[in-house]
Amino acid sequence: MISFKFLAGVSLGIASVALVVQPGFAAVTDPGVLETINASGGTNATDGLKLDVAFGNIQIGRDGQGQLYSGSQIPDASGYGNVRSYPVVALSYGGGPTLKMIGSPSGTNAVQWDSFTSESTLTNAGRSGNIVNHLTYGSGTSLVTADYTISYTYPNLYFNVKFDLTSLGSDYAGASHRLYWFTDAYLGGSDSGYEFGGTTPGAQTVAGVYSTDGSLIEAFRQTSGQRLDWFAGDPRCPYRGAFTAVDCGASVAVGGFTEALAAFPNSIATATSDIDNGFGVSSSLSTAATDSMNFDLIFAKCVSQAPLPCADGALGSTPALPNTGVDSATVVSMALGAVALAGVGVTLVLIRRRKQA
Repeated sequence: MISFKFLAGVSLGIASVALVVQPGFAAVTDPGVLETINASGGTNATDGLKLDVAFGNIQIGRDGQGQLYSGSQIPDASGYGNVRSYPVVALSYGGGPTLKMIGSPSGTNAVQWDSFTSESTLTNAGRSGNIVNHLTYGSGTSLVTADYTISYTYPNLYFNVKFDLTSLGSDYAGASHRLYWFTDAYLGGSDSGYEFGGTTPGAQTVAGVYSTDGSLIEAFRQTSGQRLDWFAGDPRCPYRGAFTAVDCGASVAVGGFTEALAAFPNSIATATSDIDNGFGVSSSLSTAATDSMNFDLIFAKCVSQAPLPCADGALGSTPALPNTGVDSATVVSMALGAVALAGVGVTLVLIRRRKQA
């Protein structure tokens, strides 16, 4: 177990220590294959994150374990959704309530992305770089395309996600739509943890999951120019329902937030037991032919720190991006036993999780 002081030192030192930069590899475009950044990393506390990406899904290797459900799986280039991290375009069209949830894992109006191509540009001997998945749904006048881009700099414990709606077929011209991204957290193989959300001491909007032993966070972090909404709760809240605020931070009907074309509620689940947990973000409602959102994802280790200060320490000074997000959270106070949170001004919800069927 590394100390928070050590973690913060590593993060803060990234901007000031000059790494030996290897020549970058040329961008390689593939018909749709598994792409990896830092393929030999993610094995211990100091060799960064390993990022496996295919079909708009991602698995994060850190300290020898997968961080999203299920930790033993990596994305499958032959099919969408086997690792539970979902880029979704939900839209209504035709002058009525007709809806598609493109990329959602289930739901009355859910459809999967049909295909993708991929490209990667690696630097620093393959330890840093970008991966882009070009996603497609439908054809002709119903064609929808989107880009899912992962950007990582070794040995950071965070990376950036950019999700772009790049075109809508004429069938959906003027359709109201939102972009969503959500996942099922796995906390380094642990099925229990706390959920949290709010504003860090460094004025950053974050939301995610915090392990019961006080050592790990998985979290979204708002980036400059964005005003994304978020939730932290049962990972089925975005697409299934019906759930109450106990599970989702707000009541949601059958079909979840996406089927209602609703913004995530900027709040966390209030349950104290028997709930699986995940987190996600949603964009503003739009009728434009193109749209975009981007955010950071943090997978960090801290000791004897509350999650909000931990998020600041994990990011360090490298991003240098001012927060412009929603500064709101719904949280429930409770004693956290051995996790020393007194005096930091944050309240959390303990989650005793069950495995998702």
